[in-house]
Amino acid sequence: MTEWKLHFVLLLPLSVGFGIEASRSQISGYGSKTAVYGGDAHYSCSVANTTGVIQVTWQRIFKGEVVENLATYSQRFGQHVNDPYKEKVTFTEASLGSTSIALRNVTWGDESCYVCSFNVFPEGSKRKQTCLTVQGISEVKTEVEQEDEKVAFRCSATGKPAPTIGWAFSPGATPSDPPQSVIITNSDHTFTSSGNVTLHAPTGGAGHADCLLNDGEAGQRRERIPFSLPDGKEEEEGKGLSSARFALVIVTVLLISSILVAAAMTRHRLKAIRRKHFTLPTVDIQAL
Repeated sequence: MTEWKLHFVLLLPLSVGFGIEASRSQISGYGSKTAVYGGDAHYSCSVANTTGVIQVTWQRIFKGEVVENLATYSQRFGQHVNDPYKEKVTFTEASLGSTSIALRNVTWGDESCYVCSFNVFPEGSKRKQTCLTVQGISEVKTEVEQEDEKVAFRCSATGKPAPTIGWAFSPGATPSDPPQSVIITNSDHTFTSSGNVTLHAPTGGAGHADCLLNDGEAGQRRERIPFSLPDGKEEEEGKGLSSARFALVIVTVLLISSILVAAAMTRHRLKAIRRKHFTLPTVDIQAL
C-alpha cells in the first residue's frame, strides 16, 4: 500500500507538468476559407497560456513555399504592418494572447494560406494556418446596338468560378432569339463568360435589359443596360427635313452655276468688244 502511494506521488507532478506544457501549446484559430472578390477576409488566433509569449506574427504562404511576413505585435514595439501590406492588412485585435486581422478588398492575388505564429520562449513558434480561396467577379463589360425595332445586348464577366449569366427585361420587350453564351478560360485561371440576346421593341419605346450575374449566389451582380428607340414620326420628319435640305443644296448649286456661266459669257463679250475697237487698219503697200 505504501509503495503504491509513493508511485502516485511521483507521477502526479509529472502529469501536472505535462498538462501545463500542453496548455501552453494549445492554439485555437478560425478565419475565412472563402471570400468574395472585392470584399474582406478575417482571421483570428488565441493561445491558452501567454506565459513565455514574446511576439505574435502573421504570415502568408503562397505558391506552396514562399513565406512573407504581413504583420507583427509585441509589447515592446506594438502593432506593425509591413510596407507592402499597409493598405491590405489591418489589426482588429492585438495582444500576446489573442490576435485578429482583416484583409481588405481581396483580389485573386490574395489567394494564399494565412498563418498566425506565437513565438513562445523557450518552446519556439506555435502556428495555426487557414487557406483562402477568392470567388466572385472582377470585371464586367456591357454593350448595346440598336437597329430599327431590334436591340442587341452583350454582357461579359470575368471571375471564379465561371460566372453565370441570366437576363431580365423591361415590360414590352421580348427576345427575338434565345440568349446565347460562351465561356473562355484565361491564363490566370479565371473564366470569362459572355452572353448575347436580341430584343424586339416597338419604335418610340424605351426600356432596359438587366444582365444577371451569379444570380442567387454570393457576390451576385445586376448590370442594367438602357435603350431608347426613335419614334417613327420623328424618322419621317427627319426624312422630310433631309429631302428639303437636299433640294436646297441642288437649287443653290444650280444658282451658283448659272451665275458662273453668266459671268463667263459676259467676260467673253467684253473681250470681243475690246478686240473690235483696238484692231489696227490694214495698209495696202502696193497702193503706196
